[in-house]
Amino acid sequence: MPFKTFSNWLFDGNIDSPFPVPKKDDEGTVIVPDIMKYNSPITNNYVISIFLKIGNMNSYLNKYFNNVGVWYLEKDDLFKFIKRCVIDFKVKRWDLIYYKRKKEDALYHLLREKLPHLKTYDVLLLSKIINESEQKDGFYQAHGLEKMKKEKIKKSKKIKEKKISVKKLFEEHFSIMEQKQ
Repeated sequence: MPFKTFSNWLFDGNIDSPFPVPKKDDEGTVIVPDIMKYNSPITNNYVISIFLKIGNMNSYLNKYFNNVGVWYLEKDDLFKFIKRCVIDFKVKRWDLIYYKRKKEDALYHLLREKLPHLKTYDVLLLSKIINESEQKDGFYQAHGLEKMKKEKIKKSKKIKEKKISVKKLFEEHFSIMEQKQ
């Protein structure tokens, strides 16, 4: 929902529109999220990377913002600048690239650590293939990702014990041959 809120604000066409204010309804459910929050998924890098498909704006942003300095900019200043660029370069909403959110779990982190040369989406594809395979449980157990599930032992009813002699036991379970001396 923060992406939709940001997109609505970015493409409203008014340079003077204020940032969306976080709102909650009566039950406490968030209606409008806070996109300016420090842990918001809309980061400076995300904002710059969504314009990869627009050639002239992409080259302009790469020239001035493709460095570490983008992290030192205030979010509100960068957002206002990007909104001005959207208006000046006449960017439409459907021109943007949609990035699917990645699911990071223990398997993803393990593969990322073991295979650092793979790209993020390659690691996601590999983890998807592993999760859909038949050997998933064996892979998880071999790498210690999932604790082995102990099978519950059911208590059986006590069997009535019969008292039998050793001779009868041998006769039932072994073939006995008499030896001649």
